[in-house]
Amino acid sequence: MNAPVDVRSLEVRIEGGRRLVGPLDLRLEPGRVHAIVGESGSGKTLTLRALAGVVPEGLSAGWNDATVPEAMPPGAVHADGGGDGRAAATPAPTESPRSEIPRTAMVFQDPASFFNPRWRVERSLREVLRYARGLRRSAVPQRIATLASQVGLSLEEFRRYPFELSGGMVQRAAIAMALAPEPTVLLADEITSALDPERAERILEMLHGIAVAQRIAVVLVSHDLPLVARVSDDVRVLYRGVVVEKGAPAAVLSRPMHRYTDLLVRALPSQAQRGRALPEIDPAPSEEVGAGCPFLGRCPAASAACSVMPAWDDTDRVRCHHPVPGGPDDG
Repeated sequence: MNAPVDVRSLEVRIEGGRRLVGPLDLRLEPGRVHAIVGESGSGKTLTLRALAGVVPEGLSAGWNDATVPEAMPPGAVHADGGGDGRAAATPAPTESPRSEIPRTAMVFQDPASFFNPRWRVERSLREVLRYARGLRRSAVPQRIATLASQVGLSLEEFRRYPFELSGGMVQRAAIAMALAPEPTVLLADEITSALDPERAERILEMLHGIAVAQRIAVVLVSHDLPLVARVSDDVRVLYRGVVVEKGAPAAVLSRPMHRYTDLLVRALPSQAQRGRALPEIDPAPSEEVGAGCPFLGRCPAASAACSVMPAWDDTDRVRCHHPVPGGPDDG
C-alpha cells in the first residue's frame, strides 16, 4: 500500500539568486486530491515541476533546512511507511534538481504534448509500459485494457492518433499515460483549462475516483475555484510562492480568512454581482518576499506586525495577523 509522503521546506530559486517559491511543507496522502490555487505567477506550476524534478533551465529546486524538524535530515522527503520511518536524502538547492518521491508522474497543461503525433495512442502506451514500467510483452495488452477502463476510453479510441481524438479524449489518454507506470504521486497542472465546465468536472471526478481506488496522492493546480471546491479534499492558497491559507475546500473557499483568499473569492463572477464591477487585485510586486507577509503591500488591514510572518504548523489554517472576521459573508 502506498504511504503518505512528506515534503519539507521545498524551495525554487533562480540559480544564485532570489527565491521564487517556498519554503513549502506538503503532506501528500494516498487517495486524496490536494489542490493548489492562486493567481497566475503565484508559483503553482513551479511547485509541481520542483516535485517532479523538471524545473526550467536557470532555476534550481531544493530543500532549505531552516524549518525541518530535528528528527528529519535537512532537505528530506520523508515517506511514512507505517512506522518504519524511511527518509530519503534530497539535493541541496545548489545541486541539479531531481525528484526523490518514488514513482512521480505529471500531466501538463497541453495533453497533446504527451504523444508523438505520428504514433497511435496505443503505441505510446506500449512504449511506456515496456521501457518505463518494464512489463513483459505478453502483459502489455491487459494493462492497456485496464488503463482504457480506468480513464473511460475504449480500446478502439486508444488505436487512434492523438489528432483524431477530442480535447477531452486526449486529456483522458494523457492521464492514462501518466498512470501507466503506476505512480504513487500524480501531479496535474491545469489539466482542464482547455475544456468546457462539464467536461472539466467529469475529468476531475474521474481523477478523484482513480486516486481513491489506487491509493494515489494527486496534486492538482487549477484557477477554477468552484471546481476545486467540488473535487479536492484539501486546498492550499499560494501567493508569491508562499502558502497563506490551507484547509478543507468548503471552508477555505466559502469563508476565507486570509485577505488575499478573500479577494480571490470575491473576484468570482456570480448572479449576486450581476451588473456590478468585480473587485480588482493589483499586480504582485516583483521583488523577493522577505520576512514579512507576501501580501503586505496590497493588504488593506496591514500593520507593523505584518513585517514578520506569524508562525504556523500543520493544524493552523491561515497565516495572517489580521484574518478576515467571519469571512466574506460579513461584508
